[in-house]
This record gives sequence, structure tokens and C-alpha cells, in this order.
Amino acid sequence: MSDDFKVYCTENEEHFISRDAVRTYDFTASLLDFLYLDLSSHTEHIYFDMFGLEAKAERMTLLQKKLETLFSNVFDVLPEGKHMPEKLAKYAAAHDASDRFSFSVISTGYEQVERGAFTEILYPNSVEEIVEFFVREILRRELRFRRCKSCGKYFALTGYSNTEYCDRLFGDSGKTCKEAGAVRLYRTKITANPVVRAYNKEYKKRFAWIKYKKITKEAFYEWSERARAERDKCFAKREEANDGDAKLRALEELEQWLKDS
Repeated sequence: MSDDFKVYCTENEEHFISRDAVRTYDFTASLLDFLYLDLSSHTEHIYFDMFGLEAKAERMTLLQKKLETLFSNVFDVLPEGKHMPEKLAKYAAAHDASDRFSFSVISTGYEQVERGAFTEILYPNSVEEIVEFFVREILRRELRFRRCKSCGKYFALTGYSNTEYCDRLFGDSGKTCKEAGAVRLYRTKITANPVVRAYNKEYKKRFAWIKYKKITKEAFYEWSERARAERDKCFAKREEANDGDAKLRALEELEQWLKDS
């Protein structure tokens, strides 16, 4: 057992203590970062800061793969209704030791970390022990994870269980996956609207006419202003309508205007 490093968890955080530094992350953040770390090009990670570059060998890639199978078979919130111990037992039975995440003997203590607060402390001798320590804590808490619908990576379900997007940055957009997902959902909802579909179809057709000189740019822009006004009038009529027939009549009126204009 080494006294150079200590690792422990509080309710919402994980703590890494060395002789010259104290670092804190949101609970599961370091484990998820490790899961998706590109070992061929990235070297910055708290686990490797503790144990040096020699830890990033072929065994780290294998550890990532085993961790991925554990997430997909045990930690994933789907299928719903299955308890984690049941999923863990099924996972252990379906995978042999070469490709499943296995547990070992790790050295822990029990110490006071804050005034009046005691918790289990890990004294790690390897990256594998840190990973196992957090895996055990996830199992103990029965914390569930979901794949983000934007980036496809797992995130912890610490709030609403129906959350579908994580808070990671989405590509180079400057938005988080949650923000990008909300924009995409809004656009999908809008474009699914029959009024928008009718307007967009005619707009694209007439815009293409410019290329083939069937209409001038000036005439197109003049038409598009009138078309937007008719579209918005249709929106208002359908909003005020009390029944489906009235909504349909408003849409048909717009479609006829677009055809005749």
C-alpha cells in the first residue's frame, strides 16, 4: 500500500490527494473522462498524473474496453425495470474473464475527511485500482447512466431519469449537447408542422427558379415577404381554431394561396 496518494468520494464529488496537490471533480467525471480518453494522442488525466505515462500501455486500452462493457450491460438505465445486482449477475455469467470487468483486492481505510464526516479512503497502487474503487461506489449507489443523444457518450442520471442529453461541449458548436439537442428538437418540431412544410416546399421551389431565370431575385423576395405574411396568418387561424376541420381549412387556404400566387 502506498501513502503517496489517496482517493475518496463524498456525496457529489471525488477527491484526489497527493503530497503536493488536492484535486476535486464531480462524482464519476474522472471515470467517464477515462472511458472516452484517446490514449493514442492524449496524456492529460488525473489517473496518469498519479502514476506516470507508463500506465498508458496496452492494458489501459483493455481496461477501457472492459469498462465499456460494464456500462452497456450493467450501468445503462436501459432496459428499465431491471435492478443493478440482477444485471451484474447476468453480465458476469455472459462474459469470461478475458473481456469482463473483474474485481480484485484493493487497499482501503476509513478516515475523517471533513469535520464530523468519515468515509472510505483508497490508497491506490495502480490506475486499475482507482477505476475499480469508483465502479464499486457506483454499484453501491446503484447510479444509472444513459447514452447522450447528441454525442453518444454515457452520462450519469443524477436528476431527472428521462434526461437525454449531457452537459459536454458538442463538437465545435460552442454549445453543450443539452443546448444543441434542444435546438435540434425545436427545429424538428417546427419542420414537422404542416404549415411550415407547405411554406418551405414552395419557398425552395421558387428560390430554385432564380437559377433557371424563371423569376428575378427582386420578384422572388417580394413574393417571399407576402408568403411569410400568409404563413403567419395561417398559424394564427390554426391557433384560434377550436376543431380539426377549422385547422384543416386554414392549411388548405394557405396551400391554395401558395399555388395561385
